[in-house]
Formats: sequence, C-alpha cells, structure tokens
Amino acid sequence: MQVFQRTISKSIKFSGIGLHTGKKVNVRIEPAQENTGIVFVREDIKGSPSLRVSPEYLSKLFYATTLSNGEISVQTVEHLLAALSAFGIDNAYIILDSDELPILDGSAAPYFYLLEETGIYEQSQKRKYMVLKRRVSIESDNKRITAEPYFGLEIDNTISFDHTYKKVKFQRMRYSHSLENFKDIAVARTFCFYREVEALRAAGLAKGGSLENAIVIGEYDILNEGGLRLDNEFVAHKTLDLVGDLYVLGYPLLAKITAYRTGHALNAAFVRTVYFQKFYEIVELEEHSPAKFLETFVGQLIEEQA
Repeated sequence: MQVFQRTISKSIKFSGIGLHTGKKVNVRIEPAQENTGIVFVREDIKGSPSLRVSPEYLSKLFYATTLSNGEISVQTVEHLLAALSAFGIDNAYIILDSDELPILDGSAAPYFYLLEETGIYEQSQKRKYMVLKRRVSIESDNKRITAEPYFGLEIDNTISFDHTYKKVKFQRMRYSHSLENFKDIAVARTFCFYREVEALRAAGLAKGGSLENAIVIGEYDILNEGGLRLDNEFVAHKTLDLVGDLYVLGYPLLAKITAYRTGHALNAAFVRTVYFQKFYEIVELEEHSPAKFLETFVGQLIEEQA
C-alpha cells in the first residue's frame, strides 16, 4: 500500500485526435509539487486557465467524462485518470491545447506505456486516501452502483445489453485495483453499437471515432477486422472507465464496489454523492505497517455502522 505521494519523474509529450471533437490535440504531462493534485491546464486559452480534478467540476457525461469550471472544459478524461490512478500519481499538470484529450487507440494502454517508460518520483508528503465510511447505493433506470467500506479498491462489475451480439448480453468481472492488475484491463478499448453511430454524429459526438480507436458492434459481431483483444473486453473497458471516474474524487477511494450496467452518468452520480454527502474519511497511512493500519481502521468503521 502506497504511503507517500507520487508525481512523474519527467515530462511526457504526445498528441492525437479527440474522439468526440475530432480535433488534433497536443498534450504535455509535467511533474507537480506535493498536494497539487491532478490539474488540467488549457494553454490554448488566454491566461492558460487551470482546473484541478474534483467532483465539483463534473459536467457533460454523455459517452465521456467532462470537467468544466466555467473558464475551461476538458472532456474524455477517464482513460488518463485511470492510468494515473493505477500508477499512484497524486500530483501532475496536464497541459493541452484543445478541449478534449486524445482517444489514442481507444484504451488506456498508451497512457500505461508512457507512464511506465517515464517513471515515478516518490515525494516526501504522505498520500491521502478517501475511505468510504458507510454503505452507499445509487440506482437509475435498472443501473446501479453499491459500495461498502473496504481497505482497498475492489470492483465486481457486470454489463448487460439487450443486443443480438452475444458477448455484450452479459459479462462480469471481479477486479482488485493495483498496477499489476490494471495492466490486464488497460488494453480494453471503448466500444459503441453501429446503430448508434449516426445518432452520435448528429449530436456532434464521435467525430474522431473510427475502427482504429473503438470497437464497433454490428448486428451479430464486431466490425473490427482484428477482433477483440480480450474475451471480456467490454466489461474490462467499463471497469477501466469506472476506475478513471472514481479518481475524479481527487483522492484514491477505498471501497468494495458492485456495479451493474453502469456508465459515466451513474459513475458521476456516485462520485458526487460520496463527495458532497461526505460519506468518507480522509486517512494517511502509518509508514511501518500501512496495510495493517488500514485494515484496523476500516474494521472499526464497519463495527460502528453495525
């Protein structure tokens, strides 16, 4: 269990096309001091306004997660946030010259490899964890998220779509969040149904989408010639999205989560509920036995709720 805060050891530069805007965007990720948080900076806007990742800034949640504070907006942040979460990056500046992060290959794998190559710098200040202190349940339109206090981040995720392609009818996975386990889901790509493509584009979305950066599901099979990367790629990607959306809390959340047919809007509703209702405790770990300290702390919370 990570005791101290982390940033990246040196700058990262990359570029790509936004999934929904179709615009080219150049991105730099820079190291940041302790207690900075994850901060987006729009250098294409006069004065280079910034926005620290927080549930206060969640805005449009249609097929992506967007953060906006009135001055600036940044969309499709979930894949990068998931990768930063997996590497335990607490502090970084993400500087971009457009309003959407690049989709790259539709997964978090490019971010994973960039961070792995760059390396991590451990800082002197202790890391803060957000420990769920009570059971929280959110439900809407036969979709739900339920979470309970726990001493790690565990996700039991199920997807179910009413569709003729059998692999999206039902998939379930259990995931324990760690860098090693994240490597297995990082390659899972975003997906959509072919029948939705025209409606998405009519709504001004998916302008940069293609078979190179998304799985497109036809009536009975996917349209991508290369096939799936994982047999459970659909639920793996939804789990990846959930990990990224949870990092919008601003701190790593410790909870046991059961999710059913969830997406960005429900993820955001859960994040907002935990944050604004203050259903959490902020905890720093003991340096010599962090796992034992955390297990004892969560055990006491559970006893208090019993």
